Amino acid sequence: MSSPPEAVRYGYTCKIWMASELERKFLGGTYYVWFAREINPVGDSTRPPNGESSNPLVIYSALDTAVKRKDVNHPKIKDLRAGLLRVISKYVAPRDSNLARTLRREIRRAPVEMFHPQLWRLDLSRIGVTRVKTDQSFPGWDEQYISDLNEGEYEVIAE
Repeated sequence: MSSPPEAVRYGYTCKIWMASELERKFLGGTYYVWFAREINPVGDSTRPPNGESSNPLVIYSALDTAVKRKDVNHPKIKDLRAGLLRVISKYVAPRDSNLARTLRREIRRAPVEMFHPQLWRLDLSRIGVTRVKTDQSFPGWDEQYISDLNEGEYEVIAE
């Protein structure tokens, strides 16, 4: 049996270092990721392009630039910081309020360097299709998510 074409076999996402570390240390190494099946899903004659908020390459570039320029007020940095605080409230606080308080303080104080991006390649051949979910908020976009990605199912291809 031959391998499927690369565009089908892999998914791509951009994670920030701080999020991946929090998920590794405090959520048991299970990762939540939105991903596209192309690294740069700009569309073609059969489907529309993803918006910049759902394009792993665009997100990586924006975060890489913001971190290198130490732009603490970059909208994506602010959005990610708020998202991390929501994750802590939803998943950590119910189990351990003291840890949640500590993590919230660390996230609020985190320097912009903690938001440096990582580009991940997901090996979809190792991930059961029932674990891949689709949000049809923007029909036609190449956008799916996995709420329980594990070590060995992805590799970091750029930092």
